[in-house]
Amino acid sequence: MPASSAKKPNLKRTARKAGPSITPAEFLTMKKPKGDLLLKVDGQIVSLTSLERVYWPDEKLTKFDLLRYYLLVSDLIMPILRDRPAILQRWPRGVNAPMFFQQDLESAPAFIKTVRLTNLEGRELDYAVYTTSASLLHFVNLGTIEQHPWHSNVKRLSKPDWIAIDLDPKKAPWANVLRVALTVKTVCDELGLQSFPKTSGSSGMHIYLPLKPLNTYERVAEFARLLAAEVAHRVPQIATVERSIAKRKTDQVYVDAMQNARGKSLAAVFTARARPKATVSMPLTWKQVEKGVKISDFTIENVPALIAKSGNPWKDFFDSRQTLKL
Repeated sequence: MPASSAKKPNLKRTARKAGPSITPAEFLTMKKPKGDLLLKVDGQIVSLTSLERVYWPDEKLTKFDLLRYYLLVSDLIMPILRDRPAILQRWPRGVNAPMFFQQDLESAPAFIKTVRLTNLEGRELDYAVYTTSASLLHFVNLGTIEQHPWHSNVKRLSKPDWIAIDLDPKKAPWANVLRVALTVKTVCDELGLQSFPKTSGSSGMHIYLPLKPLNTYERVAEFARLLAAEVAHRVPQIATVERSIAKRKTDQVYVDAMQNARGKSLAAVFTARARPKATVSMPLTWKQVEKGVKISDFTIENVPALIAKSGNPWKDFFDSRQTLKL
């Protein structure tokens, strides 16, 4: 998906809305607001609309609750998102309504950065790029409940700076997911590579390895494939690299390395998920994995307080960039 020459019409820039704005501190003190408002954050004016719209009906959580969550964790999630193209998954009517993907922006405020790329079919796309908290909140206001960044940033689009292993249980018990995750850690430790676990926020776990952006997507994907195969070899009763669900045993966790290709994405750490209870993809320590942490432990309602109390297990993620021995 190389950068392309400008052939499609230029992205339309929407006019900035006029009127008084409020500060983040004022926004965070609001109780069940309705309607629209303007929020000034990072020196930009972000238009937030339909704040009372219910996104999680069972939990009675609204669009305001989601925006409030992202504002509270913006300093934590932005280092992961910044300067990366976004694959926008939009639920503008909430988690029980249809979702649609948007990779090609047609219009955006002036402060939203984009990068024009060509997909495999030769079609030019204007990808949204995460830059500041203002950009994040603008995307969330569009209904982007989950944040799905590329594995590389716009400065080195062809060189990913992490590996992501997705542990997908399907019908396998959660205890097996934890055991397979610890097996991933063991293999990484033997290779001298530091690994960072997180809940997916959906049904499984993700293991990330921060990298120096030196290798192509193809080489990184091949390393991830070999890593997944070794994990499945170590614990074949509970782990597999078999893609076909019909060919897997019920107790087997799928060790998925296929998401490391260019243009692929996983839900980012700290992202909310469009799932029951408004769960969050939560960064973990390996001790938490050993003790039997659960996905349901972390939601948009409790994560900010949990991080304030215990800290961010991934705070050194980008200080731990590694070189693959390929």
